[in-house]
Amino acid sequence: MEFENENIIYKNVDGLEFIQFRKLLEMGVLNAYTLNCKDLDFSAKRKNTASSYEKLCNALNIKEEELLVPKQSHTDTVKCVNKIVPEDELIDIDGLITDKKDIVLASRNADCILFLFYDPVKKVIANVHSGWKGTFKKIAPKTIVKMQTNYGCNPEDIYCFISPCIRKCHFEVDEDVKDLCREIFGFRTKNLKKYTDNVKIENPTIADVTISKGEIKDELQKYYIDTVLINKILFEDLGLKPENIIDSEICSMCHKDKINSARAQGKNFKRAIAIIKL
Repeated sequence: MEFENENIIYKNVDGLEFIQFRKLLEMGVLNAYTLNCKDLDFSAKRKNTASSYEKLCNALNIKEEELLVPKQSHTDTVKCVNKIVPEDELIDIDGLITDKKDIVLASRNADCILFLFYDPVKKVIANVHSGWKGTFKKIAPKTIVKMQTNYGCNPEDIYCFISPCIRKCHFEVDEDVKDLCREIFGFRTKNLKKYTDNVKIENPTIADVTISKGEIKDELQKYYIDTVLINKILFEDLGLKPENIIDSEICSMCHKDKINSARAQGKNFKRAIAIIKL
């Protein structure tokens, strides 16, 4: 199977296809990221939404009432939960953290990055949705800080797992998004050196390392941004070990036949879901 590698395994349970991170499973943490399957869609209020959640829970042997699915809206808001909360407490939430075993944290995507975090020392998990807007707002680094502040986590102990998402090869943007990226990430960091081999600029910034010039289309200059690398650099700057940042290395556009992609599927795109449970 093309989605099996040293970091991930592929599963098909009663027609529900998903991948799991090997390292998380080895550490005893349930996790899954759903692939593009017929009649499977985790978008809200679609005809297949209810049956999709039923299939997911049956395949992973979890209870639907334990599942917390935030109402994502590209914010930088991360909520710590120690019990099951009603839907109205999950509005405009794009990240969840818990240390409770009877809670399943979920997030959904169709190109955006989903980050699964686990601290095996403090037994804390997090699930974070970070599109380019969330990346520019630094929601994932803020999650790490919140794990430190609220749960006493040491960044050196934290593992981060990166879902299938749109990668630099396909994340094409216009001048305005490129300029905003330069404005936010136009600074240097101690962890940049190993990423600067192909950058012919003295003292490059994060923006210099992660933005590339693309083609001119309809008389407009296009650019490509590596939002995954932006986050990796910020994670390392906070103290995560590079070897603890484990990437699926799957691009949703390159594999649009099996990964849900808003850019590939258009306005009626389907969403995948990622779950993590202690």
